[in-house]
Amino acid sequence: MPAQIPPEALSIGRARGRLSASSFTAFNRCEKQWFLNYRIGLRGPTNPHQVMGVIVEDALCGLLMERAGSEGNNWAQSEAPSSDCNTFEELKKWIFAKIPKSANKVFENGKSEFEKSLWSKGDWNESFTIEMVEKMLEHGIELQLEEVESCFEAGGGMHDFDVPAPCWKTPPHFALPGKVNQKIKWEDEPHIFSEQSLTWRDAWEIARPWVKDPRNPQPQRMYHPEKWAAGECDIVHRWDGGIRIIDVKMGDGGGKFAASLPDQLNFYSWLWNETHDSKCTGLEGWYLTNGMRKVVEITSKETSDYRAVHDLMQNYSADNKLPILEPCDGSAGGCHWCSKSEISYEPSKIEMPFESLSAIPNRVNVKGKLQGSWGPLPNHYGEMVLGAMIQYGDKMVTIEESQPGAFPMMHSAPAGEVIITGALPGVWRGQPRLYLDQHSEIVSNSDAELTRMGMLRTKANVTGVVLSCSRRDGTRMDGRPWSMMSFHIWDGERVAEAVAFGSAMNGSILAIKPGDTVSLISAELGWREGLVQLRIDSRSTRINVESKA
Repeated sequence: MPAQIPPEALSIGRARGRLSASSFTAFNRCEKQWFLNYRIGLRGPTNPHQVMGVIVEDALCGLLMERAGSEGNNWAQSEAPSSDCNTFEELKKWIFAKIPKSANKVFENGKSEFEKSLWSKGDWNESFTIEMVEKMLEHGIELQLEEVESCFEAGGGMHDFDVPAPCWKTPPHFALPGKVNQKIKWEDEPHIFSEQSLTWRDAWEIARPWVKDPRNPQPQRMYHPEKWAAGECDIVHRWDGGIRIIDVKMGDGGGKFAASLPDQLNFYSWLWNETHDSKCTGLEGWYLTNGMRKVVEITSKETSDYRAVHDLMQNYSADNKLPILEPCDGSAGGCHWCSKSEISYEPSKIEMPFESLSAIPNRVNVKGKLQGSWGPLPNHYGEMVLGAMIQYGDKMVTIEESQPGAFPMMHSAPAGEVIITGALPGVWRGQPRLYLDQHSEIVSNSDAELTRMGMLRTKANVTGVVLSCSRRDGTRMDGRPWSMMSFHIWDGERVAEAVAFGSAMNGSILAIKPGDTVSLISAELGWREGLVQLRIDSRSTRINVESKA
C-alpha cells in the first residue's frame, strides 16, 4: 500500500535517521551539502518557488480527487456546474471549469505562506501570476486525462485496492485510524458503475491514481521493514495492472535539480519493491510548467547499496565546524552554504558567562544500575523510542534512544551495575536525561573516565550570530496544531541549532533574523543526529537579541 504503518508501530513521523529520497539525492549531488542541510540543518532563505511547489501539488491532488461530473468540493472549496460527462470533451470541460478558482486559492495561499516566512528572498508577484498557476494545473490535468483516455480505450482496469485512490466523496484512509479525531464525519458515496458499457465517468473513477490526501494529517509514507529507510510518493497509478510511480515537479525538466529525478524515482521503486508484494513497473516525472511527461528507466540499486549510503551517513563526521574544510564550488543544485568559505558576519567575542560551542560536552560516561525499562513510547517529538532508568546512590536519570532505532539493544543490557559510555547529556522538563545512539555502549566494565550523575551538564550559555532561521507549522495526527521555530547560531568556529516550540515562540524569538547576535542563558541541551540542539524553555531560558545595523 502507498501509505503504511512503520515497523516501530505507532510513530509515523519523519525520523532524521532514516534514509529518504531527498537525503539520498542530496548526498549523491554533494556530500557536504547533505551534511550542512540534513545533519546540521542549515537552510537558505525561502523563495517563492519552494512555497509554490508544495501548494500547486496539493491543488492538483485535490482536482484528481473530484468525482466525475459532480459540482464538487475540491481542495479550493470551489464549485462548478455538474455535468453528465458523456464524452471526453464534456469531461475535460467539467474538470477545467474547476481550475480558475483552484488557481486563485493556490496563488493567495502561496503568497500568504511566503509572506509569513521568517527569512525569504525574491518577490512573489514577480515570480508568479494567477495565469501561470492556471496553466500548471491545466498541464497536470491534461497528463491525467491521457490516463483516462487510455483506460477508456482499454475498456476499464483495476480500481479495487486495500488502500483506495483518495476521493472527496469517500472517507480518507488512515494508517493509524485510532489516532484520528473521531468527531470528523466524512462523505461516503461510492461510485456506481454503469451496468452497460464503460462510461467516461467510469474511466475517470478507475484511472484516478493514489495521491497524497490533503485531508490526512498523518504522513503517507512507505517504511522499510528494517526501519532505516522511508519514502513518500506523489502519485501512484495502478489502473492498468502495473505500478507506476510519478513525481510531480513544478518546473520544465531543466535546471540543476533535473539530474536527480532518476535517483529519486528509483529510490521509490526500490522501496516499493521492498515493502509490497507487487513490483514497480514504471517511473515518470510530470512537469507542470510545460506539461512534459518524462519516462525514467528503472535502474534501482540493490538493497546493500542503499544501506551502504545510509551507513555512510550515520558514520559521517559530526564536526559542526563552519566554514567547512575544502568547501565545494556551490554549483550543485541546492548548494547554499557549501561554497561559503567565508561568512559575511562577524561574531562577537566570547566572554563569561558564555562559552564556545566546542566547549559543550557531547559525550559522557556514567556508572549505575539499570531499572524501569519502558517503551517503545513517544519522545517529545512523537517518535517511538526505548527508554530506561539508571541509578547510582540517590541519583536516578532517564535514558532513552536519541531517535527511533538508535539503540535497539537497550533492554538486553547486562544485569546489575553497568557503565554507559558515549551517552549524550541533555534535559527534558527540567530533569537530566541521557540519550543513546549507535556510538553509545552499555558494558559491565570500562576504563573510561566517568562523570558523576549529579554533575551532568544539562544547560549551556552561548552567544553567536544568526546564520539562518525558519518556522514550521503543522497538524498532529489527532488534528491538534503544532509549531516550531529554529535558528542557527555561529560563534566564529562552530554552528548549532536552537529551537523553540509552541508557547516558547514569543514575539522576540520570531523577530530574529540572520545577522542578529543572539545570547542564550540556560539553554537546555538536546541532541539530534549526534549534534547539539539548544532548546529554549520559556520559563528558564533568557534571550538577548542585538539586531544587525
